[in-house]
Amino acid sequence: MLKRKYQSKNTSKYLIRLDDACNTMPAEKWDILEDFFEYYDIRPLVAVIPDNQDKSMKYEDEDPMFWSRVRRWQDKGWAIAMHGYQHQMHYTDARLILPFYKRSEFAGLSLEEQASKIRKSFQIFQSNKINPTVWIAPAHSFDEITISAIRKETDIKIISDGFAIDQFYLHKMYWLPQQLWQYEEKKSGFWTICLHPNSMSINDLEEFKNTIKRHALDRISSVDNINFIKRKLNIFDRILNLRFWSKYKFFKILSSLRN
Repeated sequence: MLKRKYQSKNTSKYLIRLDDACNTMPAEKWDILEDFFEYYDIRPLVAVIPDNQDKSMKYEDEDPMFWSRVRRWQDKGWAIAMHGYQHQMHYTDARLILPFYKRSEFAGLSLEEQASKIRKSFQIFQSNKINPTVWIAPAHSFDEITISAIRKETDIKIISDGFAIDQFYLHKMYWLPQQLWQYEEKKSGFWTICLHPNSMSINDLEEFKNTIKRHALDRISSVDNINFIKRKLNIFDRILNLRFWSKYKFFKILSSLRN
């Protein structure tokens, strides 16, 4: 473990989130990140698919030691998130909390159906001696019924998603906003950078490591260092939401016109 030398004048904090850990992930890429995090004492948030049935996530043969790896992460103080159940999507017109897509593993299903999936998912984690403390929905797609099912079937109280300038409290859950997919310099606030190591190239991983070393080592936080409070969304959070969704809709329309 190396002490961090970089010192920034900004007060912003960053959480690194890694999505789609599963027993068929490309091990070399995850090893690269794990070695980096170990060296700099970084404890990320990892979204683990407990029973992957998504063929697009099958990069390698099933790793019989996958859950041993997850337990090692947990022992290092990494936060483990329940990333759905099987990562299999269906079409839905349900009212999504975050309307990115028309697909979801959960949204649009009844409370009983969603609770059944979440119960089975939670049981897999528990049987492998893993305590998931955060919920991360596949494709950011879930509805209020999903939250009810999480509260009914698990002791998870944190959701990683949404747009805000800091952690907030909504639907009787604490939320860690997830606003970035690469590093961006911010003067203040709390920012989650979401990476998908499975689809990143080795060069992408090296570039990310170098960027963090140059700009943000002293501002990387972890879930266990967050002071969770029942903060309500304020005007600045709502402005951030409006800006994001306006930009998202603009580029979605532009893309449809080009096609």
